[in-house]
Amino acid sequence: MKLSVIIPVYNGADFIEKSYNSIINQQLADFEILYVDNNSKDNSVEKIESLIQTDARVKLLIQTKQGAAPARNKGIEKAQGDYMYLFDVDDEIYPGALKSMLEVLENHPNLDAVFGKMVKSNKGISEIIKPNDETFKTVLYDKPYWGLFWFASLKEVVGPPAFLYRASVFKKIGLYNETLRIGQDTALDIKLGMTCDIAFLDRYVYLYFKHTKSTIQQAKRSMPRAFMVWPRLVKEHLPFYLEQETPKRFQELLFSQLFQSMGRQLVFTKGFVTRSRLKRELYNQLKDVSIPFLIRLYLSILVILPLEVLRKVYGYYVVPFTVKQLIK
Repeated sequence: MKLSVIIPVYNGADFIEKSYNSIINQQLADFEILYVDNNSKDNSVEKIESLIQTDARVKLLIQTKQGAAPARNKGIEKAQGDYMYLFDVDDEIYPGALKSMLEVLENHPNLDAVFGKMVKSNKGISEIIKPNDETFKTVLYDKPYWGLFWFASLKEVVGPPAFLYRASVFKKIGLYNETLRIGQDTALDIKLGMTCDIAFLDRYVYLYFKHTKSTIQQAKRSMPRAFMVWPRLVKEHLPFYLEQETPKRFQELLFSQLFQSMGRQLVFTKGFVTRSRLKRELYNQLKDVSIPFLIRLYLSILVILPLEVLRKVYGYYVVPFTVKQLIK
């Protein structure tokens, strides 16, 4: 089989039919659609089973372990295609996008993956005008260009539906990190960009549908960004650094983001005792690396005086100076 389309579903009944049509309208010949239900409480399963009755290419998988990462991993493990496309049930694919990405990988057998652009909107594809800045050119950079590019600027990261992977990629870099509640897709993309040969196709692949019920939007409302990025840094990027040789730029980005996040978390935390406990916990999670004296000193100051002005001095001057010395 050529292509497996993996679609995790959690209470996505309202989007099942639209997601199915989004794939069917790509006019591909050899594919399967794997819906992975992740403990939905609405009638998502019934709607998927209804599709199965009319289209044998549609399959239903059940993943009881909650989270996007376990659901995606279940689909990857059961998929039979040579290529894999990970789609979100509430998003939409632009016509011809999958065919274009398939052509790139088939014309470049050395590539592991290809990705394109995304549009963010609270409306559907039929309701908006697509930007006209596509060139449809295939852009190739040697690794680890894209990994460093995304690690340096998260605003440049595109979601999983912007990518088409060879199935062999997941044997090379592993699956999604199931210990991460959010950010597991960003973690995988950065690892992909650091270790694999990938191409950028300058065309819009999908529309990311922004709505208040999405997991990421709920997470953004419930915690400051400093707390959101920390698990990804210590559970994915730090082990990557410890387990293999990495370029200095990766090290610079890693330690800068780790130290910046530590300072921000302390300033956001109320109560001296709570901040002291948090600092010990953060140190413990970095027990495999040496935290410079200057960083420890300023973090201790922030525990006592959690002032934003001091955090800015720490972030703008102390962290850059210390990281520069650390990676010499």
